[in-house]
Amino acid sequence: MMDELSRLLAINGFLPHGYCISWSQPLVLTFVISDILIFLSYFSMPVALVNFARQRKDFPYHWVLWLFAAFIMACGTTHLMGAIVLWQPMYNLDAMLKAFTAIISVITAILLWPLIPHALKLPSPAQLKQANAELQHEIVARRRFEDELRVAKEAAEDSLQKERILMSAIVEFSDDAIIGKTLQGIVTAWNRGAEKIFGYSAAEMVGHPILELIPPGRRAEEEMILAAIRRGESVLHFETERVRKDGRLIDISVTVSPIRDKSGQIIGASKIARDITEARQTQAKIQELNNTLEQRVVERTAELKAANEELDAFAYAVTHDLRAPLRAMTAFSKILLEDFGDKLEPEAKKSLDHIIAASGNMGQLIEGLLVLSRVTRGEIKREQIDVSAMAQRIREELERTDPHRKVSWEIEPGLSLRGDPRMLESVMRNLLGNAWKYTHHVAAPLVRVRAVLENGKPQICVEDNGAGFDMAYAEQLFQPFRRLHRQEEFPGLGIGLATVLRIVRRHGGSIRAAAAPGQGAAFFFSFPEHEAKEAA
Repeated sequence: MMDELSRLLAINGFLPHGYCISWSQPLVLTFVISDILIFLSYFSMPVALVNFARQRKDFPYHWVLWLFAAFIMACGTTHLMGAIVLWQPMYNLDAMLKAFTAIISVITAILLWPLIPHALKLPSPAQLKQANAELQHEIVARRRFEDELRVAKEAAEDSLQKERILMSAIVEFSDDAIIGKTLQGIVTAWNRGAEKIFGYSAAEMVGHPILELIPPGRRAEEEMILAAIRRGESVLHFETERVRKDGRLIDISVTVSPIRDKSGQIIGASKIARDITEARQTQAKIQELNNTLEQRVVERTAELKAANEELDAFAYAVTHDLRAPLRAMTAFSKILLEDFGDKLEPEAKKSLDHIIAASGNMGQLIEGLLVLSRVTRGEIKREQIDVSAMAQRIREELERTDPHRKVSWEIEPGLSLRGDPRMLESVMRNLLGNAWKYTHHVAAPLVRVRAVLENGKPQICVEDNGAGFDMAYAEQLFQPFRRLHRQEEFPGLGIGLATVLRIVRRHGGSIRAAAAPGQGAAFFFSFPEHEAKEAA
């Protein structure tokens, strides 16, 4: 072993690498500093990878991290040797290290390519977001399941009471174990349910002590139950453990009642036993899941709070940091036109007009963003709203903006929704405003507001016979600043329907669109619980 080490470290008459560069001080310093810095950097990378692997036990590809750590460490060591051989010509050791680095590099490269398809299957942020949404639905479903489970348990308890009264008629066909025993604990009756639960046949148990089913540590319970029976008391829904014929412990719920003869004397006891092993396991799983869900809800709530704080900061920045300089730019442009307009060249005047117009457009965009951010915050104050009256009021306001336009309106009376009045008015203003705008080039424009039934649920429908749109682009319709028509033909910001979507979603409702180019458009929306009310 020492001979091999000596051979690796042997100089064998080789000259240090420094001779090859004539011991040029700039070159030597450059080589040494660069190689050492590279070595230190390479050394820190495996440390970081190993630290990551230890902290993230759930990472599925730990072996890749260790492989990369070895590969990077080997690369760094070759650079360290590059600095050493400047003075010590240990080229044998240098060659061995380079060969080792080459081998581990090839192995890493070979193993990396098959890993790529598996890495691509790791969940994306969008998938995690979808998983969070599914988790929220699961919370609701789990709570509903718990309610159903509670109702089922209450029904089961009531069923046990009825079974005790009708025991003589249903003993042989009951899935529960129905057992008769004396006051000394000797089994006198054993039904098919008992055979199924405990594994013993009637022939094996009748005439034998009930203690054969009871674990040694729980036999005092039987004495307590028999004492209660002797006093004429019933033991209801007592949860305990019993032993099956195969030796397996099971959880059961026991109801024991005294049996009386015609004279009223207690002569024995009837016992109804139900296997609740599976129910207890389910209950434990539910509790574990609830604990997990509650923790996740806490985490999501904290994330939502942080997001709202960021949104507040953004709104503040928009209000104070963007609009103030924008107003100043507009004001200074107008001052230039007013004070020096007669001295400016026509092209300069035109440029100032463009600046003022662009500032106005930007101001509208900023205002649209603020409106969009506001609808995602604030408390929803629900009350019953007369949608028909609201639509009629908005119609009159639109007609006052262009008194010479002739538009036919059909507003169904008696429509109502329960929601936030301010937010619902924003929804109706956007939808009716769009209907008014996109019927501008129609010879006989028509706007209709009515209630329709969809899957048995009433919804509000706002429709027109205007320009319409291609349903292939319907997904873009509710995105901020996305428009399906040219600005010159139908001016707008593209923020209205995005606002509508957020308001409807905040109410827990839904909205969809149906349209065809040149044939108009219809928007259907509803809020949950007290939804759109049809006219009689």
